[in-house]
Amino acid sequence: MNSNSSFEYLNDKLSERCVEIEQHLGGGAAKTYDEYQKLCGFIQGLEFARQLITDLAERMETGDDE
Repeated sequence: MNSNSSFEYLNDKLSERCVEIEQHLGGGAAKTYDEYQKLCGFIQGLEFARQLITDLAERMETGDDE
């Protein structure tokens, strides 16, 4: 498995988890506002991780060390 496919795999898994949480929220699973906030924060964290992985993959592809 090369680095690009590794990055794609990670991004796919993070995306799948985001969708699971969004469906969970959409189904009314958050019984309190605190639960809702926690799940929203989790989604934000996953999206942040996805962006970091995407940025790293692009930097490795272009050879940008900065």
